[in-house]
Amino acid sequence: MLPKVDDLGLKILYLLIPGIIALGVIKTIGPKRHRTDFESGLQIFIYGIVCYAITGFLEGIDLWRTAPSAGKKFWQVVLDSGLGLATLNPEKGLSTGQIGFATIVALVVGGVIAKLQMHSIPHQILRKLHLTKRINEEDIWEFTLSSPNINSWVTVRHHDNGKVYQGWVRAYSDGGDERELLLADVRVFALIPNSNDLVEVDTIPALYLGLDRKNTVLELGTIA
Repeated sequence: MLPKVDDLGLKILYLLIPGIIALGVIKTIGPKRHRTDFESGLQIFIYGIVCYAITGFLEGIDLWRTAPSAGKKFWQVVLDSGLGLATLNPEKGLSTGQIGFATIVALVVGGVIAKLQMHSIPHQILRKLHLTKRINEEDIWEFTLSSPNINSWVTVRHHDNGKVYQGWVRAYSDGGDERELLLADVRVFALIPNSNDLVEVDTIPALYLGLDRKNTVLELGTIA
């Protein structure tokens, strides 16, 4: 067992370790999101509490199974263990095993939250309950290209050079002002001089496009 966590600084450090790991996983595999320092700090704190609460909950189940307390019901034992660890109760101390397990839990929590964010599940539920009309994505660009109701075949009309590109979207930028597309099986069309007609001029296996939002139009097909 580690010494009892009586020092406020140590308590905060132990609490932040799983939170930092969980947020790192979310930022790595989840959608890109701009976060202020305050938002990042608050999320780290909350994720840390959640990870220790889950650790304490599982520890309480094991404690009830192996050494049930006389006069205490199952939920009393489990909740006492979960809340005691989530608040890092100095009277109970903190073991290296608990810190290590909370770190493992942080990987799972981070992966689950990233998955929920990728598919906008919380916002979908809230919209079905008519509690909000907001979407999880930062802008319409990301919402459009990630929508399950729109297929990945896109026509890009580039006003600067007059060319039209058609292909399958394989990747797109998110979380920033840059607009980038990676298209596969691309057909390139150009305007015939002195005419409004298009003629196919090239086919490309894969094409990277850096786009100016003001000079580009995307046409996407919906899934029937």
